[in-house]
Amino acid sequence: MKFFSIITGILLVGFLNSGLIAGQVYTWTDENGNLHVTDTPPPPKSKVKDTLEYQEKTAAEIQALKQRQSIRDEQKQEESVRQQADAAAKRAVKADQDAQAASQKAADAYENAMRTYKIYGNTKDKRKKFKNRIRRAFDEADAAQARASEAAEYARQAQEAARAAAKEVEAFEAQNQ
Repeated sequence: MKFFSIITGILLVGFLNSGLIAGQVYTWTDENGNLHVTDTPPPPKSKVKDTLEYQEKTAAEIQALKQRQSIRDEQKQEESVRQQADAAAKRAVKADQDAQAASQKAADAYENAMRTYKIYGNTKDKRKKFKNRIRRAFDEADAAQARASEAAEYARQAQEAARAAAKEVEAFEAQNQ
């Protein structure tokens, strides 16, 4: 690790002292076909590919660049907020659909329990003989109802999250206008 730090430091010092940070940069190919990138002009026999001229930016140009970067950052943030709001809305819709499906299953399970009770519980002897079957049907209905309640609570929370995300989008839009 220490070796890597030393090499990095040497390369950094060499780069900063090389004068490549300002001035002209030449890209050229020698007679052997080797590509060179230097800050010194190429020899006369070489084939020049490109010359780049570095020009210092004025304070106004730097300020304009910073302002454009700031605008791009705000746009990215706004897009991120919008995507989060859209995702929250989709989760809320999915949770609502799941809650409705769970509620339907609970209603079906309760109907099944009542049908079981009517079939096996119309007399005292049958109720005693089939009490486990009847109890199991009502336990399944209770479990389905509990799942439906959990799904409804999750849907409520997802809707609250979607509303909060939509308010965040509105606040972000109001702030940027």
